[in-house]
Amino acid sequence: MAHKVLLFLGAGGNVGAASVALFKSKGYKVASAARTIRDEIAASSDLVVTADFSDPNVVKGIFEKVEQQLGVPNVVIYNAYSWSVGPDPANPLSAPVENLQKDLAVNTISAYAAAQAAVEGFGKLSGDVKTTFMYTGNAANTFIMPELFGLGATKSTSWYLVQTLVATPLFASKGYRFYYVDERTPEGKGMRFISGPGHAQFFLQLAEQEKQGEPLATFVRGKGYVGFEGSERAVLPVGVSEERIDWAYGA
Repeated sequence: MAHKVLLFLGAGGNVGAASVALFKSKGYKVASAARTIRDEIAASSDLVVTADFSDPNVVKGIFEKVEQQLGVPNVVIYNAYSWSVGPDPANPLSAPVENLQKDLAVNTISAYAAAQAAVEGFGKLSGDVKTTFMYTGNAANTFIMPELFGLGATKSTSWYLVQTLVATPLFASKGYRFYYVDERTPEGKGMRFISGPGHAQFFLQLAEQEKQGEPLATFVRGKGYVGFEGSERAVLPVGVSEERIDWAYGA
């Protein structure tokens, strides 16, 4: 039997519930982690773990528990998020520093820890196993809205992480895939009410396709991947340090 183990981090009642149910129906062993485990999550999971992703140190232990009980996860989805709004929406600096620290911990540092643990696990699997790490993003990496500063800044940092992982020759040579998943309206706008089933279907498609697709994985529910004008400004050029940095200049 093919190795099919999903670890879903940040399994809530919308995207999480739809995703774990769909992957379970497709023959995956499913592990779900969240601060609060809902009944519908538990019903579709072989293993549930309570975790608060404002503490990145919990991530390694989750992966260890999943490996011990279900096997190494070959599909990892990071869906946890934090958005702390300051008292003055017109002032992006009105939120206390500790609010931004929490957003950074949940949206970026724990995501980094998850990617780190995922890649470590991928290295334990045979070369014919499809290995995929996905991060639930949003459109804030493509434009500036002052009222979205905390969410946009931290999500954008994680988009930089995803781009870096895709551009790493070692990971590409091993066939590891990485995605920043972003649901859009048909017109390309971001949205408040994202689709759980839409995410689930797209996650499954990305997990089971043969090769790395577009890392900025923008999609429209019912259609799958759709590229949008403006996304190109979020995609950074890839180079090696010898090409981009003059280490001797000014010495």
